Amino acid sequence: MPDRRDDRHAHGGEPEGTGREGTGREELGREGAGREPSAGWWADERRRRQAERAHDAENHASVDDNLSTPSAEDHPPTPSAEAHPPTPAGKSLMETGIPGPRRRLTGVGVAILVVCALVVAGVTVVATGAVRLGGSGAGVAQSPGPGRTSVSSPAASPSPTRAAARAVLLPPGEVLPTATGLAAALKSALGVPELAKQPTSVAIRDVTSGRLLYGKDQSTGFIPASTTKLLTSTAALGLLGPDHRFTTKVVRGAKAGQVVLVGGGDPSLATAAARSRIVDPARSFRDAPTVDGLAARTARALRAAGTTSVGVLVDDSLFSEQVNPNWEEQYVPTGVVARISALWVDENKLSWPSQLPRAKDPALAAGDAFVAALSKNGITVTGGPSHGRAPAKAATIASVQSPPLSDLVEHVLLVSDNDGAEILARQVAVASGKPATFAGAAAAVKGELTRLGVAGADKISLYDGSGLSRHNRISADVLSKVLVVASRSQNPKLRPLLTGLPIAGFTGSLARRFGDSEGVGLVRAKTGTLSGVSSLAGLATTKDGATLAFAVMSDKATKYDPHGAIDNLAAKLATCGCR
Repeated sequence: MPDRRDDRHAHGGEPEGTGREGTGREELGREGAGREPSAGWWADERRRRQAERAHDAENHASVDDNLSTPSAEDHPPTPSAEAHPPTPAGKSLMETGIPGPRRRLTGVGVAILVVCALVVAGVTVVATGAVRLGGSGAGVAQSPGPGRTSVSSPAASPSPTRAAARAVLLPPGEVLPTATGLAAALKSALGVPELAKQPTSVAIRDVTSGRLLYGKDQSTGFIPASTTKLLTSTAALGLLGPDHRFTTKVVRGAKAGQVVLVGGGDPSLATAAARSRIVDPARSFRDAPTVDGLAARTARALRAAGTTSVGVLVDDSLFSEQVNPNWEEQYVPTGVVARISALWVDENKLSWPSQLPRAKDPALAAGDAFVAALSKNGITVTGGPSHGRAPAKAATIASVQSPPLSDLVEHVLLVSDNDGAEILARQVAVASGKPATFAGAAAAVKGELTRLGVAGADKISLYDGSGLSRHNRISADVLSKVLVVASRSQNPKLRPLLTGLPIAGFTGSLARRFGDSEGVGLVRAKTGTLSGVSSLAGLATTKDGATLAFAVMSDKATKYDPHGAIDNLAAKLATCGCR
């Protein structure tokens, strides 16, 4: 079978999309921040939508006092209300997809309907991920894959070849999928050779209750590949919070006329030259700070203090151990992943965005870029940069900060960025007070997941933060539990884990997967790919509106490529009621 490693592409070798969904932090990231729902987050949204539907069913035939028939001057002639097919009893217009008669709205009516539309749109996005999520995140999905129309607005119109959108959440009186229903629905999907004749693990949970609805060898540890990034990201968000930023600063050195560039473990720190070459913003950190901007601030402060000549030291002591002994030998030399450092620029790529060449000393490469930028700003630098330590309590001359952690996590998950994931794992170690090594980071991630309530997290085998190590062992059960924990109302700071999941058929590493299956737009998941390894873990919305957390893993695929079969299984969840 063809080699489909994470290590063969720019950010982790999984098929990458050229678009990026918005972050949707207004809908997901901040839910519960100001108030705590009385029950689970998903259950609250489900009940609210049910109430709206019940109200629609009772009142859809009546005409609001604020509505009047449009005049010929306002609109061209339109079919009368009688020309539209009647709405089936007990169904709202949204459920049936049947359009209603066009009516003119007064100011009050418009205001009311706009508010309702925003609420419904927010709920729809939360439950399905089928449209671009609003908020302060990066741009829209620009290249949803071969043969698919790109998404460029928050509410994409349905394709003419697709049926009208179905109801998103459970209608009143319906029930969740059952274990028996799921087993029957997945029988054919699991019966194909790609999954039946190779070791496969499956776990499917109800997001609201966390209850396991279906399992197949779900407790056995499999090589997770890049689904490991779900654990790393969850731990980082849980420990640091979505608004946390990492600081790169310049401080006074121990000697007169000396400054120290201190790395704070910002994976996004870039050069202005690299930022100017960005063609596809989805493959880059959004709003990344530049070393050029830091140098300009430093130069202004130095000149204000009467200093025009300095020597430069670089301090990358926040992290230890640059290369993981549990990675395959070719990973670093071939640019699969960078040497991990608390101080780098352009993810240690010397010819960004090309994976090669990579700097052998990331901190000195960052120092070179800083020195060049200082010189452009009128400061003379004596000699080149060299390694050193910043004095304790040294005065800060200038600093820049990373984008918020929420943006960093969403980027790492969307494009499966190995470099960024390893940096986030080290930050978990630092925040936990553990050694900022690969082993320290792994222990810190496991500890934070356990604290968050992910049962079984302490039993996994973890050797890195990106999933490149083939020594990692994580069960489908644990992956599904991570997604359930991230969805709970008491964990609003974990929402970027959900908003960062690629959308099937549209964004990131799922842009070119799922083809024309019914899973398109209704499945959001993190991919994992190494040679002979394929995994997928995320959320799927059933045809009745239930949201399921799922994980599917295959790590001994020596005869058949399981990617398509795994996609088909996830799509089955989106097309069945499974009762």
